Amino acid sequence: MKRELGFKGERFIYLPLSILEQMEKNPLTGDLYIYSLGYFTKAAFHYIERLNGCDQYLLIYCKDGKGHVRIQDRQYELSADQYIILPPHIYHQYEADEKDPWSIYWFHFKGTKAPYIAQGQDVPHTVTPSVSSRQQNRLELFEEIYTTLKSSLSVEHINYANFCFGYFLSTLLYIQQYRESGGKSEYMGTIINRSIYYMNENINKNLTVQEIASFVNYSPSYFYRKFMQEIGIAPMTYFTKMKINKAYGLLKDTDLKINQIATLLGYTDPLYFSRVFSKEAGVSPQQYRAANKK
Repeated sequence: MKRELGFKGERFIYLPLSILEQMEKNPLTGDLYIYSLGYFTKAAFHYIERLNGCDQYLLIYCKDGKGHVRIQDRQYELSADQYIILPPHIYHQYEADEKDPWSIYWFHFKGTKAPYIAQGQDVPHTVTPSVSSRQQNRLELFEEIYTTLKSSLSVEHINYANFCFGYFLSTLLYIQQYRESGGKSEYMGTIINRSIYYMNENINKNLTVQEIASFVNYSPSYFYRKFMQEIGIAPMTYFTKMKINKAYGLLKDTDLKINQIATLLGYTDPLYFSRVFSKEAGVSPQQYRAANKK
């Protein structure tokens, strides 16, 4: 049952050879350019083994669940909010965990700067969640790269996507500077603000009151009462509204399929997502897109 592709809601782009040659020769992109990229969610039975590695560096960023990575004789577990960069031309093997399969963003990349970027990154690095982590910003940057390349492979689109990719890497390699540059977080301070931050950072998951309460270091019962007092609705109801608000933008501004949007927002069943959306918006996702598509 092990497989490389074919996961529900998967998205990926393999760039044509002619485009890759163009990027390699272009002085604007030759130092760092994307070879391929993608996103798999809850990729059960995902398995890759390459006896001689591949010709590119490979960034795997685990957002949820966990998996297992082997580089020659070294083995690692890659868990939620961790990343690793696999070097080229070396045996590697990686797979999703059987019980808790990972959701991953991945980039194959090349360029003269790639060896320097990847130096010391061939072990798991943790992107610790905090009120200044800006993780959702990073994921939105992936969406921007993906949408740019999906819409066109013109020189301008390719250049822009690769510049964005350099920034994406810098948010991981220079994480402290990335967090500090965001200024004082709007989520600093109150329990409610910090809990809303946590919901926003994990909008692709099915959080529980227990998980949110643990993040803000209060008991579930106290947190629930406090949230109800200040916001007026239950935490999970608020979380659902956040997801639907996110769906509005994805329906208007992207060409993602309904099931892909559902997956990005943590819904494993697209039909259930459509019912929730219809209840909140008063129209189905398809009707909303038809009326508001840019």
